[in-house]
Amino acid sequence: MGTVQCGLAPTKSEADLARAALAALEFPFENKYYTGDAADIGNPHCVLPVENLSKELACQLGPLIELDERFANKTNVQFLKVIDRSTIQIEIWERGAGYTLASGSSSSAAAAVAHRLGLCNSSIAVRMPGGQIDIVVQDDYAINMRGPATKVATMHLAAEALL
Repeated sequence: MGTVQCGLAPTKSEADLARAALAALEFPFENKYYTGDAADIGNPHCVLPVENLSKELACQLGPLIELDERFANKTNVQFLKVIDRSTIQIEIWERGAGYTLASGSSSSAAAAVAHRLGLCNSSIAVRMPGGQIDIVVQDDYAINMRGPATKVATMHLAAEALL
C-alpha cells in the first residue's frame, strides 16, 4: 500500500454557476426539512450537513435528491457530519451507482462545502466507510487530496479497447 496525492480545479458553488435559485436547497423527507449546498468540481454534488449520519439516511434520501428535478443531469449526494474543525464524516449516494463506500470527488465536494460554510478549517480529514482521505481546500477552492492507494487488481487491456 502506498499514498497518492492529486489536485482538482476550484470547486464552484451553485451560486457561482446559477447566481440564485439553487444556493440553498431544501428537501422535505419524513416530516423534516434537510438543507443542502450544491457544488460542482467537474461533476455535480449536493452536500447536506446532518446531525445523525447513517447509511440508512443515505440510501433513503440519496436517490430522491439524485433525481430531483432541480438537477438537470442528476447529482451525487453527500451527507456530512462535522466531527471537529479538521474532521468530517460522510455517507455517499453516487448518481447512477447508488450507495458508495468512498469517493474522492465526494470527499472534495463535502470538504469544500464544510469549509465554505465556516464549519471546518481548510485542512480536513474526510472519513468514509471505505477509508479516509485528507483534503486541503485552497483559497480559490482548488482541492488537494492525499490518501492511501492499494492495488486491487491486475488487468491487461487490449489495444482495440482504446480505439
